[in-house]
Amino acid sequence: MKYTLITGASQGMGLEMARECASLGRNILLISLPKENLKVLSENIADKFNVQTDFYEIDLTKDKSAEEIHNWVKKKNYSIDFLINNAGFGGFGAFEEYTLAYVEKMIDLNIKATTRMTHYFIPELKKNSPSFILNNASMIANFPCPYKSVYAASKVYVKYFTEALRVELESFGISVSLLQPGATPTNDVVKNQIQKGGFMARVSVTEAHKVARKAVRNTLKGRPVIIPGWKNRMSLRFLKVLPYSLLQIAILRSYKSMQKN
Repeated sequence: MKYTLITGASQGMGLEMARECASLGRNILLISLPKENLKVLSENIADKFNVQTDFYEIDLTKDKSAEEIHNWVKKKNYSIDFLINNAGFGGFGAFEEYTLAYVEKMIDLNIKATTRMTHYFIPELKKNSPSFILNNASMIANFPCPYKSVYAASKVYVKYFTEALRVELESFGISVSLLQPGATPTNDVVKNQIQKGGFMARVSVTEAHKVARKAVRNTLKGRPVIIPGWKNRMSLRFLKVLPYSLLQIAILRSYKSMQKN
């Protein structure tokens, strides 16, 4: 019996992707931090969609977390044919105001956890091919973003890592897809940032369940890059032809508006 494994699955896009996968009849393994109601969420998904589910609570910023998840999967004899690296977090503020611990935690989750999970599960995905990897980056990976410097840089890593792996793994029957959502109102903090971030923040908004539906279904179709929402796709095309100096001004104004508010 094959399973989809999803990190950051207790809320937001991760939870919506779990529900979307289950609606397609896929069995689900949910991974998230302890004390985030995973047991209830897992049971609810199993009951509603009549699929097999299980969960594992762990802090993915810890060095051995990916290894622990892999060992748990092997012990349970779960076969993985779809890995969704969704877990990640961002922040807003001047780089100098971040504590070093905060910066390192962001790098540990957004970059290291994605890398380690992928490394551990590639052999399993090869064995269960045709199989799939979906890595969650962001529209922000396409340009530098003042006041989101570390988050944007971490998503650039995810973008290029994913695009390179797609070429490497294609011959093994593993399709690797890159998700680049715009602003997604998954919690009150993000909603507040969207509201105060000006036009550029608000134009990119797409609801989490719509992002999840497009992400899951297009990954299973083998699409290389997934950008949910026609406004995001049009905005990205426009931004790519905008002179770099004007792009910097537009981004800076948006984030200064957010900072001011």
